[in-house]
Amino acid sequence: MIEIKFLVKTEASEFLTRQQVIDRLCQYDVYLMMKNIDQQDYSWLSDSREHGFKGYANYSDDELKEEWSESEDGWTGMIQDEEQPYEIVSTAGV
Repeated sequence: MIEIKFLVKTEASEFLTRQQVIDRLCQYDVYLMMKNIDQQDYSWLSDSREHGFKGYANYSDDELKEEWSESEDGWTGMIQDEEQPYEIVSTAGV
């Protein structure tokens, strides 16, 4: 039997796995990049290219939890406003 380990509980009382948190953070990052580019604000994108980004898959569980806590409200607003740049495809059954 496969044991599913949940990393966080959202404000909406959803339990998310590590991969689900990573997927949502990536989706929110793409949304923010697109929104900033539309406003001709390239600072975040430029900064990440200059200083690098280690990738959410390389974050510790604690780092992911912290990043999610800082992003959850924005991600939720993006979803509520139906502004997500793409749908997350679940790979749980694959």
